[in-house]
Amino acid sequence: MKSEQCQAIILSTMDYGESDRIVSLFSLELGRIKAFAKAARASRKRFGGSLEPGNRLELTLQVKQDGLSRLDRVEATRSHPGLRSNLESLSLALYGCELVEALTPEGHPLPRLYRLLTALLEHLDRGTSSEADRRFFEINLLNILGYRPPLESDALRPLQNCLRTGKFGLVSFGDDELTIAGRLLDRAISSHTTRPLNTLAFLQDLTEPRK
Repeated sequence: MKSEQCQAIILSTMDYGESDRIVSLFSLELGRIKAFAKAARASRKRFGGSLEPGNRLELTLQVKQDGLSRLDRVEATRSHPGLRSNLESLSLALYGCELVEALTPEGHPLPRLYRLLTALLEHLDRGTSSEADRRFFEINLLNILGYRPPLESDALRPLQNCLRTGKFGLVSFGDDELTIAGRLLDRAISSHTTRPLNTLAFLQDLTEPRK
């Protein structure tokens, strides 16, 4: 194993055995990676509350090329308390993390995508979320991964604008434009995922109008 210091975002966690945890990380330096956090559930002294999806960490890993790496210690944590006080913001943050986990290859650095996910979490930490935020994130994610759908239509001009700006909240959508963009992006994402996203139904239930 090789020791590495990384910046990483927690994508998901899974309990293992009586006291351990397996953590899915998206790191700036190494891309997506899974790591074994020994005694993470038994001792709050070692990792505290840092191993929660959406948290951004500075950490030390023992990196293993095949199989699980080992999480040795967390040196700093950005927990985004603002998004955790708003259910819609939290649901979009968790959806963003799950989408990154579902669509990225393991062990392949994607610094533009890391910065995009970081920007989403920081934006949600500052205020409430919107459907436009979700679509901004999705089209930029698909573009970075080389999965961008065709956008040659006046109704899709807001999505074109999303690719020209690097900041959330600057692109406005009309109601019809948001509906058309949503249908296109939903189809594009489902064509590249191999399983239903656990967070998607909950996110839709919170954000879509009641019938």
